[in-house]
Order: sequence, then structure tokens, then C-alpha cells
Amino acid sequence: MPDDELKMLLKINESGFSFFYDLPVEDRSKYAISYDFNLKQPHGNLILVNHKLKPLLFDRFHNPWIALCIVSISSRSEPGNIRFTSSELKKFYELDLKKKEWKEKKNLHLNKREKEVLLLSAQGLTMKEIAYRLAIDINTVKFHKRTVFSKLKVKSISEAITASMDLALL
Repeated sequence: MPDDELKMLLKINESGFSFFYDLPVEDRSKYAISYDFNLKQPHGNLILVNHKLKPLLFDRFHNPWIALCIVSISSRSEPGNIRFTSSELKKFYELDLKKKEWKEKKNLHLNKREKEVLLLSAQGLTMKEIAYRLAIDINTVKFHKRTVFSKLKVKSISEAITASMDLALL
């Protein structure tokens, strides 16, 4: 792992636990933390992964005892993307690494058509197939995709699908 990303992970750890312990005890199991970082492969190349951690069980002092940890290939192009999300509470926070400050982000909303386009994209349909399935023009499909990208602040359909699932928008 690159040195600057190791420093980033230390900041995430410190800020993440601080955020977590500031939550009401009854809400701690409702949140998960997610972030992206590079791992060095044996042949020296870097691969960007996403790490998601969700506490499942707590000890008598309300500290995480057992957690679900998922590491997958990231759909993003840069390390970081540090979020605390609660699909149950419909809230999400992003970490400003420079200020070491969590900022609550506006709850996003996708309309019915944007969700349909996103779901069909996730199923592997092309824009032409989506247009046919929804009985709309291909330019309308492109419009809905651009709108989703703008709302989620992403650059690709894979990023949009991942972000929408992380934020429980689908």
C-alpha cells in the first residue's frame, strides 16, 4: 500500500471511531463505514479496493465485538470516498480528511424513471435495450443517466450503481 494511503487509513481509523462513539448507542448497529484504498499486488501493480465494515454484535460496553467486513474491487477511480451510511436512518456522512470532520450530506432522491434506468443498467442492458424496455427514446435514457451521475457525483454507470446501493436509493 502506498505510504500516503497508509496515513489516510490511520486518519480514517481515528476519525471513524470518534464518529462511531459519538453516535447514540441505539444507532451504532445501523451504520456502516466504507472507503477506498489501493493494495499492492505481488507483481507491484496497485488495485483499488473498497472496504466496508458493519458492526453486528456489541459487548456490554457497546463496543463492536463482531463485524461484517467486505473487501471488493472499487468502482471508483481514486482512493478515499469515505462514508458512514445508514440505509435504515436514510443518512450518510462523508469525511473531510483535511479537517478530520464528518459532514452530513443531503439525503439524495432518485425518481422512478432514474431508478428504472439504473436497475436495468445494473442488469447489464445497453442503452438501446433500456430504451426499448421502457418504451422511451435512447436520448431520454442518456438524459436520465446524466441526471443520476450528476446527483451522485459519479463518472460511470458502475460508480452510480455502487453509490446508489450504498445510499439505499434502489
